[in-house]
Parts: sequence; structure tokens; C-alpha cells
Amino acid sequence: METRRRGEAERLARRALGGGGLLLVAGLALVGVGPSDAGMALTVIALAALLYGIHSFGRLGPERDGPGERAQPPPP
Repeated sequence: METRRRGEAERLARRALGGGGLLLVAGLALVGVGPSDAGMALTVIALAALLYGIHSFGRLGPERDGPGERAQPPPP
């Protein structure tokens, strides 16, 4: 049951990061075309979504390979 909640939380965090990234690109494109209040607002909302996604991933904690084991970084 806990792995199910973790999977759902990870999915939501990934969705926030992906959506925030797309919104950020769109907001920066609007601002790049010309000074626009809509572009500025969209950029700020996108940054908030990105911060939420990063925070959510941090709250998930380290990945575990098995009971009592810490995940090891991949070999170089």
C-alpha cells in the first residue's frame, strides 16, 4: 500500500515538473515577444509549479533497493 502512495506521489511530482517546464517555456516566449503582463504571470505560475515539483521529489526521500538498504549511485 505504501509503494502505491509513493508511486502516486512520484507521478504527481513528475507531472508538476513537466507542466511547470512547459508553462515556463510558454511564459518566456510570451515575454520574449514583447512586454506582457500575461507572460509575466504565466512565468511566475510556472516557477511556482517547478518549485512544488522539486519540493515534492525531495519529500519522497531516498530510493530503497530493499529492506534496510540505501540506493547506490550508478557506477561511472
